Formats: sequence, C-alpha cells, structure tokens
Amino acid sequence: TNRAGQIYTHILGNVATMIETDIIAYVQIIKGKISSDMDKLSKLLWDNYDDRLSDKVSSIRYEDSFCPSDPIVDEIINEMQTNFEEVTGEKIYNTSYWGHIHEKNMSTNTHNHKGSYVSAVVYAQTPENCGQIVFLPKLNPYESSTYKRSYVAEKGTYLMFPSYLDHFVTRNNSNDIRISMSLNFNKL
Repeated sequence: TNRAGQIYTHILGNVATMIETDIIAYVQIIKGKISSDMDKLSKLLWDNYDDRLSDKVSSIRYEDSFCPSDPIVDEIINEMQTNFEEVTGEKIYNTSYWGHIHEKNMSTNTHNHKGSYVSAVVYAQTPENCGQIVFLPKLNPYESSTYKRSYVAEKGTYLMFPSYLDHFVTRNNSNDIRISMSLNFNKL
C-alpha cells in the first residue's frame, strides 16, 4: 500500500525516477467506549421520547427528542472531550445534544451537522439488527460508495466525526428500539 511520504524508485532502462506519494484528504473517525451507565442514559432519553424536536413526520428532526441536562450527560460529554483532546490535541466544548430513538423499521436520511466542528453519537441501547451508521466522505464525485464506511451500533460505544461529514442510519430491523444520544461540539 502507498502511504504518505513514501518514496519509490522506478527504474526504466538505465534511468531511475523517483515517485513520491502524499495524502491530500484525511477523515478521522474516533471510536471509543463510554464508562458511564448506559441504562441510566437509555431511561433518561426514553422518558423524554415524546418531547420531539419537530412535530412534522417528514422532518429529519421528528425522530429526535429533547434531552434534559443531567449528571449522566455531563459525564459523557466530559469523557468525550477528554478523549478527543487526547487523540487530536484539540480542545472542544459541547454546543448541543438530543435523544435519538428508532423504533422498528425507522432509519435516518443522509445529513450532516454543518455549523459545528465535531459531532458524535453514543449508543445507549442496541438490540441485534438495529442498524448501522454509514459515513459518506465526498472525495470522489463520480463514485461515492468507494469511500463509505459503516459502523454497527454497539451499546456503550461512541463515534466522533467531523460535522461536515455526510452520514445516514440504516433501518432498525429489530423488534426493539435503538436508543442513542447525538452531540455537537465546537473548537475552543
């Protein structure tokens, strides 16, 4: 495989030429485990399920629910900020968070979180076959599937990603609900 900064020597006849590789695009996804109690988070989000961020069934925010301030949310935010700084060297602060509950056959259309620096999802309840999050970097306008990457929802796992990154969530094929919390952060 070619890696950035590698230099190759190519010999054609008596002439040696140098070939150098470089990377001009890089998208980092951070995956980790949260140490906080996911059952507490699930209960908090489920208790606020009916407090939707939109009443319009056709709105992408219809499946999003208000999440009140709570010590469990503060723990998760602090842990994610610490982990992000450890990985990237950058400090971030939280700007918003909300519950995201998918019943059987629900999915989320392609979107991004434009206006924020980093976005994240924390999976609180993930029954088997409850779907995946799929990221779609726009690196090649002719072939969008080449670079897509999907992650299966796993209880207690979080993903942090650039807010500009398009993504969608596949259908929940489970008979149970999938519960997650979405978050946005900006740079300090």
